[in-house]
Amino acid sequence: MTIYFTGSTFNQVIHDTIESMDEMIVDPHVEDHQDFYKYIKQNIASLQGMDQLVIDCTAVLNTDEELLAAFEMIRTMYDGIRIIIFAPDYKPGSPFLKKCFEMGILNIITTDDYKILQDELVYCIKKGMSYRDAAKYKDSVPEKISVKHTRKTVMKRMIGIAGTCENIGVTHNAIVLANFFRQKGYMVALVEKNNSGAFETICSAFDEKTYEDGYYTLNGIDYYTDANDEKIQMVQEHPYNVILMDFGCLTEENKDAFERCEDRLLIAGARPWEMEDTNRIFPLASRDVLAKYVFCFNFVPTSEQEAIRDGMGTLDNVHFLTYTERPFEQADFSDAAHIFAEILPEEVDVKEKTGILKKLLHKRQEGEGNRVPFKM
Repeated sequence: MTIYFTGSTFNQVIHDTIESMDEMIVDPHVEDHQDFYKYIKQNIASLQGMDQLVIDCTAVLNTDEELLAAFEMIRTMYDGIRIIIFAPDYKPGSPFLKKCFEMGILNIITTDDYKILQDELVYCIKKGMSYRDAAKYKDSVPEKISVKHTRKTVMKRMIGIAGTCENIGVTHNAIVLANFFRQKGYMVALVEKNNSGAFETICSAFDEKTYEDGYYTLNGIDYYTDANDEKIQMVQEHPYNVILMDFGCLTEENKDAFERCEDRLLIAGARPWEMEDTNRIFPLASRDVLAKYVFCFNFVPTSEQEAIRDGMGTLDNVHFLTYTERPFEQADFSDAAHIFAEILPEEVDVKEKTGILKKLLHKRQEGEGNRVPFKM
């Protein structure tokens, strides 16, 4: 049985990871700025019979001393409970983590990368970290440690990518964009919602193992081949932060599914032999719907970009892609930081707590973003 304490930022991945291991979750506590010390002091008897206790240090307002006192109470009463500390605001060299190590708490996770968090949490629950695994926390650095920390907002974002015609570079650019999000620390799924067979070809080329759910993993990204609606539903049940849907060529048949995605990227061409296919798209949707598309043009010289912007009129969410020769090694999707400003991590400076200072309360910008405005 597992009890956990977390906040809104990491709840999804912690909950889904524990649940996926068929662990019984008892009385989860999901709240930002909770008083963990007070809860343990008043409710320690409720921990009887627990196998694991997971504590997300970003979700509590206690001092280091209060957290250590709470851990001491737990260890004294229930030495068999495995305490798993998730502390992305701390790094090796932290006096707090050194004291945890000295108390015999070895299951310490300090990443804020969702995928690594998931893997390490599974390891902590299944096997538990050894002395060797946790030895990096046994020494401390006396001075304060300044950490450039990236706070992420949990979400399950569905992003559709389609093209104006075949072979315009949809899969190529979907891979680069998936790499971009993975590099930011997100858990990413790339779903093939077309019948091109490209994902199977990639799997064979890299000799990757295909798992029972119909996916393989490459560079930390899960690739789902030839996905039908049932498989897409299954993907949505996993703790991915970003799900990229590769629709191939946009058609009358798949445009409804494409438009159900929260973000819709259309890969287009502007060369003379591509313009007919690009113009074919406009009658497929109303002006209001088209205004929500992100138009990404391939292979456009800088000298011609302004003319294309003028030609798009009020559809001003227009971007120009740079050529990436090796998509599996590239994560530079043109203007991605601007296009997805609303959902990308917010960087904040965090100074590690010392003495009796209260834990810094991180300001989360809920519901705020910098979407590209549309002039209609």
